[in-house]
Formats: sequence, structure tokens, C-alpha cells
Amino acid sequence: MDFEKIYAKLPDSIKYNNYILDFFLKIPKKLQNLNKKSNQLNSQNQLLDLLFTSCDIKIKGNLRNVQLLYIELLRFVDNVCKKHDIDYWIDYGTLLGAVRHGGFIPWDDDIDLSIMRKDYEKLIKVLPDEISKHEYFKENCGLSLLIENQKNYFEGFKSVYDVDDENGFLDDDKFSFLQIAWLKPYVKIDLFPKDYVLEEKMESFKKDYVSTKYKFNYDVKTGKKVFWDEFNKVKKELGLVNTKTKYFNDSIDVLQLTPFWIYETDKMFPLKTIEFEGYEFKCPNDINHALEVVFGKNYMHIPSVIENHSLVPFIEHQFASVDEMNEAFSKSISYLKEINDNFFNEE
Repeated sequence: MDFEKIYAKLPDSIKYNNYILDFFLKIPKKLQNLNKKSNQLNSQNQLLDLLFTSCDIKIKGNLRNVQLLYIELLRFVDNVCKKHDIDYWIDYGTLLGAVRHGGFIPWDDDIDLSIMRKDYEKLIKVLPDEISKHEYFKENCGLSLLIENQKNYFEGFKSVYDVDDENGFLDDDKFSFLQIAWLKPYVKIDLFPKDYVLEEKMESFKKDYVSTKYKFNYDVKTGKKVFWDEFNKVKKELGLVNTKTKYFNDSIDVLQLTPFWIYETDKMFPLKTIEFEGYEFKCPNDINHALEVVFGKNYMHIPSVIENHSLVPFIEHQFASVDEMNEAFSKSISYLKEINDNFFNEE
């Protein structure tokens, strides 16, 4: 069921009522799970929990190639951030994978990063120049910030959505936040901006955040509102600020259908590092706090339903043959690895 299509047909009296919208926002996730049977594995038995948490399970084939390509794209972002003194951290399923598996969750096919607003704005400025130093990288890179009616902020760059998508893999998932992709074979990293929350606004923030964020993104996406006309105004109404406070949360220019996840600033910072697939990347200081906020206290156990983003079938449709796909993986991984291995030697 396409929740956005249903929402678009509602009268404004319902569409912009916080209480009614909050009720509707609790429905889609359950319905989405019913429609993703091909991506899901029922893992309620204790055997799977034991296998995934206690055994060194090695992923092979196309999914592993996806993960290896992701690692090199992540290393590039990490190198750029190190060079320009930008803080970010691996987050969500990526952080969970580092803690529980020492790398990717075995079935995972994406990488999520989080970044505070000031560093986010700095990265937006420097990332295009760093990519442009490598001609083949720029030709095969998608870089997106869709803030004005789906128009890409980065001139001269392809969007992360500029790929053949006859099966509709990307059509319903165009978001405004910063994303970087290797377009073929396709992998994409999301960078989620965070803002501090004013303590005196906390109660109203919890009540209004989800519905306000959804309305903001929907109106910008459909062209009803202009991003910059609304962005600072909506942030102010919710009590989101750039200056440090006791708590922070996802901002409003992120995924539309997510709840509030309120983090304690002093538990998250200063950042430290954690090993992920043999490399060290930045992570929250109190990893347990970060994971409990999102996944709850039982995050070390395999959930009753596990799923990924079906990226492997999408990539397989990008190529005419298995040999062509494997060659593209090998070439792309080697190319990015060479850039990363020599990143600081080129200064």
C-alpha cells in the first residue's frame, strides 16, 4: 500500500491535523512488512539467533560484492571527513553490524551515517571538489541534495537517482538529505543530518515532530512549499537548533516515516572509533546508548523479522550478464580502493 498516495487524496483538514496524521503514520510500517515477504526471513527460532550472534558467518557472491563496494565508498567519505576535520559517525544498522558482527549485518546491503548540522553543511561544500579530482569517479558518481522540488543542488553532478529503474526500485524513495552513490553497480550511502533540541521545547517536540516532519517533506517534494522558505521556520517551531544543547535528534530533512530518536549529547560525544570490516570508523562514545535509542535493549539478538533493501536484484538488472556484472564490481572496487589507499599521498 502506497501511504503517500493515500495521504495525497486526503482533505487538508485531515492532512494537516497532527493527531490524525500521527495515527496514520503508525500504520505504514506494519503494512510494508506484509508486502515485503520476498525480502524477509522469519528468524524467531533460537537456532538462527545462535548462528548469527555466535558464529563467524561469511557472506559470498553478489551480496558480498555489494558490501565490498560499499566499504570503499565509505572509506572515501571517511577520508574526506578526516582531511577537512569533519565529524560524522556510522549509525543505525551499520553501527549495529559493527558491534554485533564486526562489520556488515550478514544480510545488510546499505550503509547509514549520521552527522551534526554544522559538519553536514561543511561536507556539502567540500565533497563535490574532492570527487571532481577523479574524472572516472565523477562520471560514475551520483551526488544528491534534493531541496527544491526534487532538483539536485549539485550542479554538474548526476543525481543518485539517475539510473535505469524500469522496475521502480528508486521511484518512491527520493529524499532531500545528502546522498552519495556509485551508480553502476549501484550502492548508495545516506548521510542523516542531526539538530540539537531545545530542552524547553522537548514535550511539544515529541508531540509534533513526526507529523510536522512528514508534512514538511511532502510539501517540498510535491512543490507546494519551497525548501528554504520553510526549513528554518519549521525547525524553529519544533525547537531544533544548531547550537549545542543536552539532547539532539534527526532533523526534518531526513526520512519521512521515522519516529523521534532522542539522544543525550554527552553520551554520544566525543566520538571514538570502532572496527568495521577491518577498518576504523567513527562511532558514538556510548555505543550502547546509541543502539538502545533505535533498537531497544535486545539489539544483540536477531529480530523476529529481518529484511534488506533488495539491492542485489536491482544490480543484477543493471547488467546483461553475470560476467559483465562481476567485471564491473571488480573494476569499481579496485578503482576506489586505489584512490583511498593513496588519498593522503596526493596532497
